[in-house]
Amino acid sequence: MIPENEYLASMEGCKNNLHGRIIWPQGSTPLKIDELRAKLATLWNSLGRWGMVSLGKGFYEFYFSSVEDVRRVRSVASWSLNPGYLKLFTWTNDFNPNAQHHTTAQVWIRISGLAQEYWRKNIIFAIASSIGTPICVDANTSKSSFERSFGHYARILAFSSDIKY
Repeated sequence: MIPENEYLASMEGCKNNLHGRIIWPQGSTPLKIDELRAKLATLWNSLGRWGMVSLGKGFYEFYFSSVEDVRRVRSVASWSLNPGYLKLFTWTNDFNPNAQHHTTAQVWIRISGLAQEYWRKNIIFAIASSIGTPICVDANTSKSSFERSFGHYARILAFSSDIKY
């Protein structure tokens, strides 16, 4: 029998936690946890105290010292680790990486009818980020307006990850 007061205290201690999954591009070598922690430390240098632990299968649990820090890291759809992306999601009790069912795919997105003033890589990436994590634009889309002869649609390769609980 698990003491209920201890369980409730433990649950309270998890209120500033998040779960995350790192999606590595095919063929890349995943970072070791110390390398990953160092990379995130440069991205999260303005945060208070935080920590992380590997849960296996590319999943991690992140611990933050304040709810404000949780909000700050959640405000970014995905963190670029170059290579790879970190997707953060709400902490849930009894989380088991082996029970997670997820699908991932790289997909080409075609944006038709895009006015020419929006044909800048950062703008196109911002639009595509509503569907997934932008990776690159195709050769025609990346050309400058002086070189481009095609403007019917912009194409972006994005990584789409659908994690189901």
